[in-house]
Amino acid sequence: MTASTQARPQESTRISRLHVPTDDEVSPETKAVFDATRKQSGFLPNWLRGFALDDGHFERLNAYLFPLLQGSADAPGQGITRREREILATVVSVRNGCSYCHALHVHELGAFLGDGWLAHRVALDHREVTELSEREHALIELALELTDRPRDIEADTIEGLRGFGLTDEDIYEVVQIVAAINATNRISLALGLTPDREIFGAAHDTPAHDTPADDATAAVHP
Repeated sequence: MTASTQARPQESTRISRLHVPTDDEVSPETKAVFDATRKQSGFLPNWLRGFALDDGHFERLNAYLFPLLQGSADAPGQGITRREREILATVVSVRNGCSYCHALHVHELGAFLGDGWLAHRVALDHREVTELSEREHALIELALELTDRPRDIEADTIEGLRGFGLTDEDIYEVVQIVAAINATNRISLALGLTPDREIFGAAHDTPAHDTPADDATAAVHP
C-alpha cells in the first residue's frame, strides 16, 4: 500500500467557525448548564458549546429562550402547548435552511411526539400532514409568514388565530417564539455549527410530556 492510499487518521470535526470554549473557560453558571444538560440528555449539544463563547450573551439568550420553548407556569401564553412550541421551532428552522437547527429540532420534535416519522413529515411539508390540527396549521402559516414576509402580516391573520381560541397573550407568545428561533437560526448559521452526531440514528419513540424540563438549568435545543 502506497503512502497516498494509506488510511488517514480521522480528523476531528469542527464544531464552530469561532473558538469553542472548554468547561474550564466558562463561568460557573454556564458550567452548571453544561453539567445539567449532560446529565439529562447524555451529551452536550454543539449549540450550547458554541453559544457559550461569551457568558453574558449565553446567559441572557437562554434566560429568554428556554421559557419560550419549554413553557413556564409563571409566564403568560400557557394556551400554547409544548407540542406547538416544538412544531414552530422545527418549521422555522427548516425554512431558514439552518442545518444544525433543522436536525436538532426535528430530533426534539420526534422525541416529544414519540414519532420520528411524523416529525420528519412536519419538517418536509406541514400541509401534507393530516395529523396536525387546523390550529397547528394556522400557527405554522403565521410562523412562516413572519419568517419570510413579516411586512405582509395583516389583521385578518391575527383575527383568524383568535378564531382558534388563542388569546392576544397567546398570539404574542407565538410571535416571540418565532422571532427567537429566527435569531438562533441566524446565529447558528453564522457560526457554521455542526449537527450533533448523537441525534442521528437515535430512536424517536420515547414519549415526552407537555411540561417544562425537570431541571430548569438543562437545555437541549436552541
